[in-house]
Amino acid sequence: MGKLNAVKKQLIIVRKLTNLIKKLLLILSIILLTACSSALTNKTITDSYTKEKLEKVEMKDGMITIYYRSDNMERGDNPYNYLLRDIVIDPSFYDNEEIQRGDVVYHEQPKEYYELVQYEALEEPLNRVIALPGESVEIKDGQFYIDGKKLDTFYGNGTNNIRSNDYESEFQLEKITVPDGHIFVSGDLWWRGIDSKQYGPIPIEFVKGKVLGYP
Repeated sequence: MGKLNAVKKQLIIVRKLTNLIKKLLLILSIILLTACSSALTNKTITDSYTKEKLEKVEMKDGMITIYYRSDNMERGDNPYNYLLRDIVIDPSFYDNEEIQRGDVVYHEQPKEYYELVQYEALEEPLNRVIALPGESVEIKDGQFYIDGKKLDTFYGNGTNNIRSNDYESEFQLEKITVPDGHIFVSGDLWWRGIDSKQYGPIPIEFVKGKVLGYP
């Protein structure tokens, strides 16, 4: 009887140890998953705010419309998203708001643009903000990296556009740092425009308004 009780006690101890080990393994798995998720997050930049397509907006005092004639922002939409349509712009939007990554801005061209353009000049284009003051930006095989982190957004890779070609997938840009008071801008259809990928960051003072949508 004494031996039987001893065996029972040992079995109870084994069960307790087994349950403890299972709990420890579960805790360890959660820690590892959290660490992996955190590491992945730390290596990418996402944007859940910016919408891929323009939406209809209500015109308000101070807003303007322009008829846009370039396809540098097109993504293969039918009908066109920007090309050959009226675009609503708020010239005073940034009087009270900070420029954000993903914003589409209406801006003046820098003088370097006119040294590069080989066809009819686009005096005041629309482009998307990719990098902000103080950030580094580079392109590897058509993919934007900001401060060494992959820009994991619909506009972060030139090949995400169904109208893209080998130009986007082979595009490289050595790392540069955006100076204070400047932004790095790019069209969504890389091979159809000249922007910061060619002439570098532009002064924020060149921005004439934010694109809000269409009327």
